[in-house]
Amino acid sequence: MIAIADREIVAIVGHDGEPARLARDVAEGFTGRVGHVPPGGRVFGSLTVAENLAVGAYADRRDRRAVAARLAQVNERFPRLAERSQQTAATLSGGEQQLLVLARALMGAPRLLVLEDPSAGLGPPSIAALAEALRGADLGVLIADEDLALARASADRIVLVDSGRVVLDAPREEALEDPRLGVGYITGSPSTG
Repeated sequence: MIAIADREIVAIVGHDGEPARLARDVAEGFTGRVGHVPPGGRVFGSLTVAENLAVGAYADRRDRRAVAARLAQVNERFPRLAERSQQTAATLSGGEQQLLVLARALMGAPRLLVLEDPSAGLGPPSIAALAEALRGADLGVLIADEDLALARASADRIVLVDSGRVVLDAPREEALEDPRLGVGYITGSPSTG
């Protein structure tokens, strides 16, 4: 099983849904509150940005002080969303919607945040914004992705799964030098190493 330190970003990469399966296994064994951003990162399009964030804090809604403190932190971390707090979520760009989904998950005060395929459909500027939002978070982050773009930009460690096995678990720079993360994760074809 993969261990995740507090304030560590671990990216699990692989093909055929393997990263997501392993991430869910890790989350099930985690003791503490887990935030989950499923693939497709959907927002509640008819709700405003502020209302979407309130949904994220629903479990703690009676503790208004804690929710207000989290909202202040989220607004500081995501100033673009703060500027658009009264805008309906459906009118945000795809990258902004992904940031909103991430911010909504953070409103639940998780100790571990699991993101499944967070970079799907996002261009380089949106991936950079997502990576920036993840850096310095006061929690463990587990990214399950079939693409290396977000892992390159934000992960402390990269784990490669192949045929249900962890075949690589290394610090980002070391992992990126490994040939098993080569062409297969640029072209989308499985690794051959």
